Amino acid sequence: MRVMLSVWPQTCHLYPAIPYAQALQLAGHEICVACPPGAADDIVAAGLTAVVCGEPETDGWLRDDIHPKADEMERLAALLEIPDAERDNWDVFFQYYMMAVRFHLPSRPSRQNEALVEFARSWKPDLVLWDPWFPAGAVAARASGAAHARVLMGPDYSGWAVERFAAHAGRTGAGQAVNPLAEAVRPLAAHYGVEVDDELLVGQWTVDPMPAEMRLSTGIASLPVRWSPYNGGGVKPAWLYGRPERPRLALSVGLSTRAYHKGEWRTPKILEAVADLDVEVVATLNADQLEGIGAIPDNVRTVDYVPLVQLLPTCSASINHGSSGTFWASVAAGLPQIITDTDEPQRVVVADGENSKMAERHILSKVAARYVEARRAGLRLNHQTQTVEEVREQIVAVLEDPAYRAGADAVHGEWLAKPGPGEIVADLEKLTAEHRRR
Repeated sequence: MRVMLSVWPQTCHLYPAIPYAQALQLAGHEICVACPPGAADDIVAAGLTAVVCGEPETDGWLRDDIHPKADEMERLAALLEIPDAERDNWDVFFQYYMMAVRFHLPSRPSRQNEALVEFARSWKPDLVLWDPWFPAGAVAARASGAAHARVLMGPDYSGWAVERFAAHAGRTGAGQAVNPLAEAVRPLAAHYGVEVDDELLVGQWTVDPMPAEMRLSTGIASLPVRWSPYNGGGVKPAWLYGRPERPRLALSVGLSTRAYHKGEWRTPKILEAVADLDVEVVATLNADQLEGIGAIPDNVRTVDYVPLVQLLPTCSASINHGSSGTFWASVAAGLPQIITDTDEPQRVVVADGENSKMAERHILSKVAARYVEARRAGLRLNHQTQTVEEVREQIVAVLEDPAYRAGADAVHGEWLAKPGPGEIVADLEKLTAEHRRR
Protein backbone atom coordinates (compact mmCIF):
# COMPACT_ATOMS: atom_id res chain seq x y z
CA MET A 1 0.00 0.00 0.00
CA ARG A 2 0.97 3.65 -0.33
CA VAL A 3 1.53 5.49 2.93
CA MET A 4 2.03 9.23 3.34
CA LEU A 5 3.37 10.70 6.56
CA SER A 6 2.70 14.37 7.21
CA VAL A 7 4.47 16.19 10.04
CA TRP A 8 5.38 19.59 11.41
CA PRO A 9 8.76 20.14 9.68
CA GLN A 10 10.97 20.20 12.77
CA THR A 11 13.23 17.44 14.09
CA CYS A 12 11.35 17.03 17.37
CA HIS A 13 8.22 16.17 15.34
CA LEU A 14 9.86 14.36 12.44
CA TYR A 15 12.20 12.05 14.35
CA PRO A 16 9.49 10.22 16.36
CA ALA A 17 7.66 9.40 13.09
CA ILE A 18 10.65 8.07 11.18
CA PRO A 19 10.70 4.56 12.74
CA TYR A 20 7.11 3.99 11.53
CA ALA A 21 8.01 5.08 8.00
CA GLN A 22 11.11 2.90 7.99
CA ALA A 23 9.19 -0.13 9.31
CA LEU A 24 6.51 0.23 6.64
CA GLN A 25 9.11 0.69 3.94
CA LEU A 26 11.02 -2.39 5.08
CA ALA A 27 7.74 -4.34 4.96
CA GLY A 28 7.46 -3.53 1.26
CA HIS A 29 5.10 -0.56 1.31
CA GLU A 30 5.63 2.62 -0.72
CA ILE A 31 6.35 5.49 1.64
CA CYS A 32 6.75 9.24 1.37
CA VAL A 33 6.99 11.99 3.95
CA ALA A 34 5.17 15.13 2.78
CA CYS A 35 5.46 18.40 4.65
CA PRO A 36 6.26 22.10 4.23
CA PRO A 37 9.88 23.11 3.59
CA GLY A 38 12.34 22.56 6.40
CA ALA A 39 12.75 18.82 6.88
CA ALA A 40 13.76 17.38 3.51
CA ASP A 41 17.41 16.79 4.38
CA ASP A 42 16.54 14.86 7.56
CA ILE A 43 13.92 12.81 5.71
CA VAL A 44 16.36 11.85 2.96
CA ALA A 45 19.09 11.09 5.53
CA ALA A 46 16.73 8.52 7.06
CA GLY A 47 16.51 6.72 3.71
CA LEU A 48 13.00 7.97 2.98
CA THR A 49 11.31 9.84 0.13
CA ALA A 50 10.64 13.51 0.86
CA VAL A 51 7.89 15.55 -0.78
CA VAL A 52 8.38 19.27 -0.14
CA CYS A 53 5.05 21.08 -0.35
CA GLY A 54 5.21 24.73 -1.40
CA GLU A 55 7.85 27.36 -0.83
CA PRO A 56 9.14 28.83 2.45
CA GLU A 57 6.90 31.60 3.78
CA THR A 58 8.31 34.78 5.27
CA ASP A 59 5.56 35.98 7.63
CA GLY A 60 6.58 33.54 10.35
CA TRP A 61 5.20 34.19 13.81
CA LEU A 62 4.31 37.80 12.99
CA ARG A 63 0.81 36.97 11.78
CA ASP A 64 -1.99 38.42 13.91
CA ASP A 65 -4.06 35.23 13.78
CA ILE A 66 -1.45 33.01 15.48
CA HIS A 67 -0.97 34.20 19.03
CA PRO A 68 -3.35 33.06 21.80
CA LYS A 69 -5.67 35.59 23.41
CA ALA A 70 -5.67 35.37 27.20
CA ASP A 71 -9.28 36.50 27.65
CA GLU A 72 -10.57 33.86 25.24
CA MET A 73 -8.45 31.22 26.95
CA GLU A 74 -10.04 32.07 30.30
CA ARG A 75 -13.57 32.33 28.87
CA LEU A 76 -13.39 28.87 27.33
CA ALA A 77 -11.74 27.37 30.41
CA ALA A 78 -14.68 28.62 32.50
CA LEU A 79 -17.31 27.35 30.04
CA LEU A 80 -15.65 23.94 29.83
CA GLU A 81 -15.30 23.86 33.63
CA ILE A 82 -11.67 22.80 33.44
CA PRO A 83 -10.70 21.50 36.89
CA ASP A 84 -7.50 22.69 38.55
CA ALA A 85 -5.93 19.25 38.12
CA GLU A 86 -6.30 19.55 34.33
CA ARG A 87 -5.56 23.24 33.92
CA ASP A 88 -2.03 22.57 32.62
CA ASN A 89 -3.56 20.43 29.84
CA TRP A 90 -5.76 23.33 28.81
CA ASP A 91 -2.96 25.90 28.92
CA VAL A 92 -0.68 23.72 26.79
CA PHE A 93 -3.48 23.04 24.30
CA PHE A 94 -4.59 26.66 23.96
CA GLN A 95 -1.23 28.43 24.09
CA TYR A 96 1.35 26.08 22.61
CA TYR A 97 -0.52 23.51 20.58
CA MET A 98 -2.97 25.93 18.98
CA MET A 99 -0.27 28.47 18.18
CA ALA A 100 1.67 25.74 16.34
CA VAL A 101 -1.47 24.57 14.53
CA ARG A 102 -2.37 28.09 13.39
CA PHE A 103 1.17 28.66 12.10
CA HIS A 104 0.52 26.17 9.30
CA LEU A 105 -3.24 26.76 9.05
CA PRO A 106 -3.76 30.44 8.19
CA SER A 107 -7.27 31.80 7.84
CA ARG A 108 -6.83 31.70 4.05
CA PRO A 109 -5.45 28.33 2.86
CA SER A 110 -1.74 28.62 2.17
CA ARG A 111 0.00 27.48 -0.97
CA GLN A 112 1.90 24.99 1.18
CA ASN A 113 -1.28 23.30 2.36
CA GLU A 114 -2.78 23.39 -1.11
CA ALA A 115 0.35 21.68 -2.42
CA LEU A 116 0.03 19.04 0.31
CA VAL A 117 -3.59 18.26 -0.55
CA GLU A 118 -2.93 18.37 -4.29
CA PHE A 119 -0.07 15.91 -3.91
CA ALA A 120 -2.26 13.53 -1.89
CA ARG A 121 -5.03 13.72 -4.49
CA SER A 122 -2.53 12.99 -7.26
CA TRP A 123 -0.50 10.28 -5.51
CA LYS A 124 -3.57 8.69 -3.86
CA PRO A 125 -2.15 7.22 -0.65
CA ASP A 126 -4.02 4.37 0.99
CA LEU A 127 -3.06 5.61 4.46
CA VAL A 128 -2.01 8.98 5.86
CA LEU A 129 -0.23 9.06 9.19
CA TRP A 130 -0.24 12.61 10.49
CA ASP A 131 1.27 14.61 13.30
CA PRO A 132 -1.45 15.95 15.68
CA TRP A 133 0.35 19.31 15.63
CA PHE A 134 -0.04 19.41 11.83
CA PRO A 135 -3.71 18.55 11.11
CA ALA A 136 -3.49 19.65 7.47
CA GLY A 137 -2.50 16.02 6.96
CA ALA A 138 -5.99 14.92 8.01
CA VAL A 139 -7.58 17.21 5.41
CA ALA A 140 -5.25 15.80 2.74
CA ALA A 141 -6.28 12.28 3.75
CA ARG A 142 -10.01 13.00 3.68
CA ALA A 143 -9.74 14.90 0.37
CA SER A 144 -7.88 12.00 -1.25
CA GLY A 145 -10.02 9.20 0.19
CA ALA A 146 -7.22 7.72 2.31
CA ALA A 147 -7.56 6.14 5.71
CA HIS A 148 -5.87 8.32 8.29
CA ALA A 149 -4.45 8.10 11.79
CA ARG A 150 -2.57 10.36 14.14
CA VAL A 151 0.90 9.45 15.39
CA LEU A 152 1.36 10.81 18.90
CA MET A 153 4.65 12.52 19.69
CA GLY A 154 3.68 13.10 23.33
CA PRO A 155 0.62 13.29 25.58
CA ASP A 156 -2.60 13.73 23.61
CA TYR A 157 -3.50 17.36 24.26
CA SER A 158 -5.66 17.71 21.14
CA GLY A 159 -7.59 14.48 21.81
CA TRP A 160 -8.13 15.57 25.40
CA ALA A 161 -9.50 18.93 24.21
CA VAL A 162 -11.79 17.33 21.60
CA GLU A 163 -13.25 15.15 24.34
CA ARG A 164 -13.76 18.18 26.63
CA PHE A 165 -15.58 20.11 23.90
CA ALA A 166 -17.71 17.07 23.04
CA ALA A 167 -18.75 16.74 26.69
CA HIS A 168 -19.61 20.44 26.80
CA ALA A 169 -21.76 20.19 23.67
CA GLY A 170 -24.13 17.84 25.47
CA ARG A 171 -24.87 20.30 28.26
CA THR A 172 -27.95 22.51 28.27
CA GLY A 173 -27.95 26.17 29.16
CA ALA A 174 -24.21 26.56 28.75
CA GLY A 175 -22.62 29.39 26.78
CA GLN A 176 -21.03 28.79 23.43
CA ALA A 177 -17.69 26.98 23.45
CA VAL A 178 -16.33 26.42 19.97
CA ASN A 179 -13.21 24.31 19.68
CA PRO A 180 -10.43 26.55 18.26
CA LEU A 181 -8.88 23.49 16.63
CA ALA A 182 -12.02 22.95 14.55
CA GLU A 183 -12.05 26.63 13.59
CA ALA A 184 -8.38 26.55 12.58
CA VAL A 185 -8.88 23.50 10.34
CA ARG A 186 -12.14 24.76 8.81
CA PRO A 187 -10.83 27.12 6.06
CA LEU A 188 -8.61 24.44 4.51
CA ALA A 189 -11.29 21.76 4.93
CA ALA A 190 -13.98 23.96 3.38
CA HIS A 191 -11.68 24.74 0.45
CA TYR A 192 -11.79 21.03 -0.43
CA GLY A 193 -15.38 20.28 0.62
CA VAL A 194 -14.25 18.31 3.69
CA GLU A 195 -16.53 18.17 6.74
CA VAL A 196 -14.98 19.19 10.05
CA ASP A 197 -15.98 16.54 12.55
CA ASP A 198 -14.30 14.81 15.47
CA GLU A 199 -12.92 12.09 13.21
CA LEU A 200 -11.10 14.71 11.16
CA LEU A 201 -9.64 16.22 14.33
CA VAL A 202 -8.46 13.00 16.02
CA GLY A 203 -8.11 10.56 13.15
CA GLN A 204 -9.86 7.26 12.54
CA TRP A 205 -7.46 5.82 15.09
CA THR A 206 -4.30 6.93 16.89
CA VAL A 207 -0.87 5.29 16.93
CA ASP A 208 -0.14 5.75 20.63
CA PRO A 209 3.16 5.03 22.42
CA MET A 210 2.01 6.56 25.72
CA PRO A 211 1.59 4.31 28.79
CA ALA A 212 -1.82 4.46 30.45
CA GLU A 213 -0.50 6.74 33.20
CA MET A 214 0.57 9.38 30.65
CA ARG A 215 -2.56 9.35 28.50
CA LEU A 216 -4.82 12.40 28.56
CA SER A 217 -7.65 11.33 26.25
CA THR A 218 -9.81 8.42 27.38
CA GLY A 219 -12.18 7.31 24.63
CA ILE A 220 -10.17 7.58 21.40
CA ALA A 221 -9.43 4.42 19.42
CA SER A 222 -5.73 3.71 19.72
CA LEU A 223 -3.11 1.31 18.44
CA PRO A 224 -0.47 0.79 21.16
CA VAL A 225 3.15 0.80 20.05
CA ARG A 226 6.64 1.01 21.52
CA TRP A 227 8.35 4.38 21.11
CA SER A 228 11.52 3.77 19.11
CA PRO A 229 14.17 6.43 19.79
CA TYR A 230 15.61 7.95 16.63
CA ASN A 231 18.20 10.74 16.79
CA GLY A 232 19.55 10.71 13.27
CA GLY A 233 23.02 9.46 12.43
CA GLY A 234 26.33 10.60 13.80
CA VAL A 235 29.98 9.62 14.09
CA LYS A 236 30.61 8.12 17.53
CA PRO A 237 33.27 10.11 19.41
CA ALA A 238 36.21 8.13 20.78
CA TRP A 239 35.33 8.91 24.39
CA LEU A 240 32.11 6.89 23.97
CA TYR A 241 33.85 3.72 22.77
CA GLY A 242 34.24 2.11 26.21
CA ARG A 243 32.47 2.13 29.54
CA PRO A 244 33.27 5.04 31.87
CA GLU A 245 35.46 4.46 34.93
CA ARG A 246 32.92 6.10 37.26
CA PRO A 247 29.14 6.64 37.08
CA ARG A 248 28.19 8.80 34.12
CA LEU A 249 25.22 11.17 34.17
CA ALA A 250 23.61 12.59 31.05
CA LEU A 251 22.27 16.14 31.34
CA SER A 252 19.99 17.15 28.48
CA VAL A 253 17.52 20.02 28.51
CA GLY A 254 16.41 19.99 24.89
CA LEU A 255 16.27 22.42 22.01
CA SER A 256 13.85 25.08 23.31
CA THR A 257 16.37 27.18 25.19
CA ARG A 258 18.71 26.93 22.23
CA ALA A 259 16.07 28.32 19.91
CA TYR A 260 14.55 31.07 22.04
CA HIS A 261 16.79 31.95 24.99
CA LYS A 262 20.31 32.63 26.11
CA GLY A 263 21.21 31.17 29.45
CA GLU A 264 19.66 28.06 30.96
CA TRP A 265 17.81 28.38 34.24
CA ARG A 266 18.10 24.76 35.47
CA THR A 267 21.75 24.14 34.72
CA PRO A 268 23.70 26.32 37.23
CA LYS A 269 22.24 24.58 40.27
CA ILE A 270 22.70 21.12 38.76
CA LEU A 271 26.33 21.79 37.83
CA GLU A 272 27.07 23.09 41.33
CA ALA A 273 25.41 20.01 42.82
CA VAL A 274 27.57 17.54 40.88
CA ALA A 275 30.87 19.41 41.27
CA ASP A 276 31.98 17.47 44.38
CA LEU A 277 30.56 14.08 43.41
CA ASP A 278 32.64 11.19 42.12
CA VAL A 279 30.73 11.10 38.85
CA GLU A 280 31.21 12.11 35.25
CA VAL A 281 28.58 14.39 33.71
CA VAL A 282 28.02 14.80 29.99
CA ALA A 283 25.96 17.96 29.41
CA THR A 284 24.57 18.52 25.91
CA LEU A 285 24.66 22.30 26.06
CA ASN A 286 25.69 24.82 23.42
CA ALA A 287 27.25 28.25 23.89
CA ASP A 288 23.90 30.05 24.23
CA GLN A 289 22.76 27.66 26.95
CA LEU A 290 26.05 28.08 28.82
CA GLU A 291 25.88 31.89 28.71
CA GLY A 292 26.10 33.34 32.21
CA ILE A 293 27.48 30.16 33.75
CA GLY A 294 30.87 30.55 35.40
CA ALA A 295 33.50 27.85 35.61
CA ILE A 296 32.44 24.38 34.46
CA PRO A 297 33.29 21.72 37.09
CA ASP A 298 36.19 19.45 36.19
CA ASN A 299 33.92 16.38 36.14
CA VAL A 300 31.54 17.92 33.57
CA ARG A 301 32.04 17.50 29.82
CA THR A 302 29.95 19.90 27.72
CA VAL A 303 29.20 18.91 24.14
CA ASP A 304 27.07 20.83 21.67
CA TYR A 305 25.44 17.64 20.43
CA VAL A 306 25.78 13.90 20.66
CA PRO A 307 22.99 11.47 19.69
CA LEU A 308 21.28 10.21 22.83
CA VAL A 309 21.19 6.69 21.40
CA GLN A 310 25.01 6.81 21.60
CA LEU A 311 25.35 8.58 24.94
CA LEU A 312 22.65 7.08 27.17
CA PRO A 313 23.70 3.40 26.99
CA THR A 314 26.98 4.44 28.67
CA CYS A 315 25.21 6.27 31.51
CA SER A 316 23.93 5.34 34.97
CA ALA A 317 21.17 7.96 35.09
CA SER A 318 19.61 10.76 33.05
CA ILE A 319 18.80 14.31 34.14
CA ASN A 320 16.42 15.84 31.63
CA HIS A 321 13.55 18.24 31.07
CA GLY A 322 10.86 15.62 30.40
CA SER A 323 10.42 16.04 26.66
CA SER A 324 9.25 12.93 24.83
CA GLY A 325 12.44 12.34 22.87
CA THR A 326 14.79 12.48 25.86
CA PHE A 327 12.35 10.77 28.22
CA TRP A 328 11.81 7.76 25.93
CA ALA A 329 15.47 7.50 24.97
CA SER A 330 16.20 7.25 28.71
CA VAL A 331 13.51 4.59 29.15
CA ALA A 332 14.95 2.63 26.21
CA ALA A 333 18.38 2.76 27.86
CA GLY A 334 16.87 1.49 31.13
CA LEU A 335 17.98 4.55 33.11
CA PRO A 336 16.56 6.08 36.28
CA GLN A 337 15.64 9.68 35.51
CA ILE A 338 15.60 13.02 37.30
CA ILE A 339 12.99 15.20 35.56
CA THR A 340 13.24 18.96 35.96
CA ASP A 341 9.86 20.57 36.68
CA THR A 342 8.39 23.46 38.66
CA ASP A 343 5.14 24.33 40.42
CA GLU A 344 4.35 27.25 38.09
CA PRO A 345 1.18 27.36 36.01
CA GLN A 346 1.99 26.37 32.44
CA ARG A 347 1.04 29.83 31.30
CA VAL A 348 2.65 32.48 29.12
CA VAL A 349 2.54 35.83 30.89
CA VAL A 350 2.55 38.82 28.53
CA ALA A 351 4.00 42.06 29.87
CA ASP A 352 3.78 45.50 28.24
CA GLY A 353 1.59 44.03 25.51
CA GLU A 354 4.68 42.60 23.82
CA ASN A 355 7.21 40.78 25.97
CA SER A 356 6.27 37.39 27.34
CA LYS A 357 7.59 35.14 30.08
CA MET A 358 7.24 31.40 29.80
CA ALA A 359 7.22 28.97 32.68
CA GLU A 360 10.66 27.57 33.50
CA ARG A 361 9.62 24.04 32.66
CA HIS A 362 8.87 22.01 29.57
CA ILE A 363 5.25 21.57 28.54
CA LEU A 364 5.58 17.80 29.09
CA SER A 365 7.62 17.85 32.31
CA LYS A 366 4.69 17.51 34.72
CA VAL A 367 3.40 14.37 33.03
CA ALA A 368 6.86 12.79 32.77
CA ALA A 369 7.88 13.66 36.34
CA ARG A 370 4.64 12.32 37.77
CA TYR A 371 5.15 9.08 35.88
CA VAL A 372 8.73 8.37 36.98
CA GLU A 373 7.95 9.22 40.60
CA ALA A 374 4.85 7.02 40.66
CA ARG A 375 6.86 4.13 39.22
CA ARG A 376 9.85 4.75 41.53
CA ALA A 377 11.90 5.06 38.37
CA GLY A 378 13.26 8.48 39.24
CA LEU A 379 12.67 11.81 40.93
CA ARG A 380 11.35 15.28 40.18
CA LEU A 381 13.77 18.21 40.50
CA ASN A 382 12.42 21.72 41.11
CA HIS A 383 15.29 24.14 40.57
CA GLN A 384 13.19 27.04 41.87
CA THR A 385 12.58 25.61 45.34
CA GLN A 386 15.30 23.06 46.00
CA THR A 387 18.73 23.92 47.34
CA VAL A 388 21.97 22.74 45.81
CA GLU A 389 22.31 20.29 48.69
CA GLU A 390 18.85 18.84 48.03
CA VAL A 391 19.63 18.47 44.34
CA ARG A 392 22.88 16.70 45.23
CA GLU A 393 21.00 14.32 47.55
CA GLN A 394 18.58 13.47 44.74
CA ILE A 395 21.40 12.66 42.35
CA VAL A 396 23.15 10.46 44.91
CA ALA A 397 19.88 8.67 45.71
CA VAL A 398 19.11 7.88 42.07
CA LEU A 399 22.64 6.59 41.55
CA GLU A 400 22.97 4.57 44.76
CA ASP A 401 19.49 3.44 45.86
CA PRO A 402 18.74 0.13 44.09
CA ALA A 403 15.01 0.88 44.24
CA TYR A 404 15.37 3.46 41.48
CA ARG A 405 17.29 1.04 39.27
CA ALA A 406 14.58 -1.58 39.91
CA GLY A 407 11.87 0.94 39.00
CA ALA A 408 13.70 1.92 35.82
CA ASP A 409 14.15 -1.76 34.93
CA ALA A 410 10.40 -2.35 35.38
CA VAL A 411 9.52 0.62 33.16
CA HIS A 412 12.03 -0.57 30.58
CA GLY A 413 10.50 -4.06 30.65
CA GLU A 414 7.01 -2.69 30.05
CA TRP A 415 8.31 -0.54 27.21
CA LEU A 416 10.05 -3.54 25.67
CA ALA A 417 6.90 -5.67 25.92
CA LYS A 418 4.97 -3.32 23.63
CA PRO A 419 4.94 -4.08 19.90
CA GLY A 420 7.59 -2.20 17.95
CA PRO A 421 6.87 -0.23 14.75
CA GLY A 422 7.53 -3.29 12.59
CA GLU A 423 5.12 -5.39 14.65
CA ILE A 424 2.14 -3.08 14.05
CA VAL A 425 2.45 -3.07 10.25
CA ALA A 426 -0.13 -5.85 9.91
CA ASP A 427 -2.52 -3.88 12.14
CA LEU A 428 -2.01 -0.78 10.00
CA GLU A 429 -2.75 -2.80 6.87
CA LYS A 430 -5.97 -4.16 8.37
CA LEU A 431 -7.17 -0.80 9.68
CA THR A 432 -6.40 0.86 6.37
CA ALA A 433 -8.49 -1.67 4.50
CA GLU A 434 -11.39 -1.06 6.90
CA HIS A 435 -11.27 2.76 6.77
CA ARG A 436 -10.13 3.71 3.26
CA ARG A 437 -12.92 5.59 1.45
CA ARG A 438 -12.33 4.64 -2.15
